[in-house]
Amino acid sequence: MNIFSLRRQFFKGIRCSPKLPIKITLISLLTLVYLSFSVLTFAADTAAENPPVGTEVPLKVAKTPELSTYKLAVGDSFVVTVDGYPEYSKERIPVPVQQDGYVSYPLIGLIKVAGLTVSELEARMQSAFSKHLPTARVFVTLMQPKRTILVFGAIEPRARGNLHVFEIGQVYLLQALASASINYERADLTDISIWRDGQLFKRIDYVDLINTGGPDVLLKNYDTIFVPSVFQQRPVRVIGAVVAPGAYPITEPQVPATQALKLAGGSRTDFADLHKSEIITSEERTVVNLAAEEVDAMLGPGDTLYVPLAEAKISVTGAVEKPGQYVITEPVLLGQAIAMAGGFNEERANPKKCLLTRADGTETELNFDQVHSEIYLNPKDQLRVRERTRLDWRVITFATSFVNLLVTVLIRYN
Repeated sequence: MNIFSLRRQFFKGIRCSPKLPIKITLISLLTLVYLSFSVLTFAADTAAENPPVGTEVPLKVAKTPELSTYKLAVGDSFVVTVDGYPEYSKERIPVPVQQDGYVSYPLIGLIKVAGLTVSELEARMQSAFSKHLPTARVFVTLMQPKRTILVFGAIEPRARGNLHVFEIGQVYLLQALASASINYERADLTDISIWRDGQLFKRIDYVDLINTGGPDVLLKNYDTIFVPSVFQQRPVRVIGAVVAPGAYPITEPQVPATQALKLAGGSRTDFADLHKSEIITSEERTVVNLAAEEVDAMLGPGDTLYVPLAEAKISVTGAVEKPGQYVITEPVLLGQAIAMAGGFNEERANPKKCLLTRADGTETELNFDQVHSEIYLNPKDQLRVRERTRLDWRVITFATSFVNLLVTVLIRYN
């Protein structure tokens, strides 16, 4: 029995019993009104939860607050779709933000990207394209940013080593330390140091930071965090273009700079400038040539050996938007090298015919679509993108006419 049947019976009962007390009648009437309202509300909620077939229900897409306000930095990359103009879309190869904070894009040229949000970049590119293509609509999608932080010292060892990769654009000190798992039994929490670009950036008292509630420290890509131990002698630090930058305990009052370099696994081949290495103490910086046959320089506890990056370059030529030489700080994938050169020239490029010439002179022909995420380019390597084979119809037409004329002349005189 539904609410409407109850209502009919109620009014029928009132007509049949006119002598019911007024108080009981009012209570019954209010009860009926309440039941009617409850049924209607339930029906509305049910309809909202179970819409009829064929009714479109808009999806609620949760926006990530961080990515909506995140400002692009060097090392980030994004893809661009120019609606209606596929020749200007870069959907296959992400566009990286170069070291100077700019990107070079077809038709609109250089754009300052670093420091912009995705929305601001999209608006800026839309404005630039509108000057040439009034009907174009530009969409920018940020590739998930990554931040790599090195944490070493008095922390718990783990199988993957000390490098911590965060799939977010903004990483804070407390977040990195929590990920690294501090060994509280032997860590000196009052003197945690942060190193940036080969130099000491800041010293942090972890205990004071926790007790006062901040402010926390925003880290940058490839920052290095050292958590000292209360049980070890002050170590020497080796940073820069070495295989395993970090802090290494010494048992002697001093160690040779060459030995400190060996502790860090040696220099990174082709990426280290050993001639301009430095020993950094609390009082001075001393330039040391670690490439010399005899090196007399010594390091004491607390000193730092810094090996700077050399200017390593690769060459990308042929049918690309911006052929030339590009500085790299580590081996780069084939796809990244093409992106650094502005991508393929869509009219001329033949991605299946890429020629890679190594520094030792060996040549390999590559199909970009098959190996763009497998092949790495090292310093002094050269990549050339060949052009498509194109027929010149003017030459073909001229040659055909000439042959016809020659045949006509021969037939006439024979």
